[in-house]
Amino acid sequence: MQQELLRDNLLSELNQGVTGLALNLSSEQLDSLVDYLLEFQRWNKTHNLSAIRELKDSVTLHLLDSLSVLPYLDDFVAKRPDPNKAFALADLGTGGGLPGIPLAICRPEWRIHLMEAVQKKTVFLQHIVSKFHLENVKVHPARIEESSKKLQNSISICISRAFSDFGKFITLSEPMLEEGGEVWAMKAKLLQEDLNTIPSSWQITNNYLLQVPGLEAERRLFELAPVRELKA
Repeated sequence: MQQELLRDNLLSELNQGVTGLALNLSSEQLDSLVDYLLEFQRWNKTHNLSAIRELKDSVTLHLLDSLSVLPYLDDFVAKRPDPNKAFALADLGTGGGLPGIPLAICRPEWRIHLMEAVQKKTVFLQHIVSKFHLENVKVHPARIEESSKKLQNSISICISRAFSDFGKFITLSEPMLEEGGEVWAMKAKLLQEDLNTIPSSWQITNNYLLQVPGLEAERRLFELAPVRELKA
């Protein structure tokens, strides 16, 4: 009974947050997101997936933070020149699957690649993919430099919540990107030393202040693309 009450409270909090993000998700998707969060925190006790260990903080800091980029991704997908071409996203340094798993649950038609080198985390990711039958998700249990070789010119967006260095993020992402592909970095704030790492052939095309329900701290989404692809 206590577990059911806990789950209902998490579901209610998530539902309010999703409404605040103006997302239209099914009850099945909301249920899956909560079940993923419960499994995440159960494994976190022994596998150290995240420093955030309190369930009361996890809805905001894990799920809603990850889902805050979904409207921007939807807009990007809608504007692609070939709407029939499959949209593929690579989550670099995904850890326990953030933001990749929540995005995969909400958009089963997208192809999501989870890239993570730490074995205990990839074991968890494989478990989640199997448990939730996420047929649109592939886990790459290796260093990005190695696993990216199989994804050359096939990824629409490389995204990450983990990289502090724009330059390294771009270097690792570039071989995977298809024509028109971009790099999206989720960050707390922009630092000048981080800006200095951006190659001269790349540029920040958009800088969005993310509105994460329940979160007072600043969160931003930086979209980067090769300069040659910028529209005049």
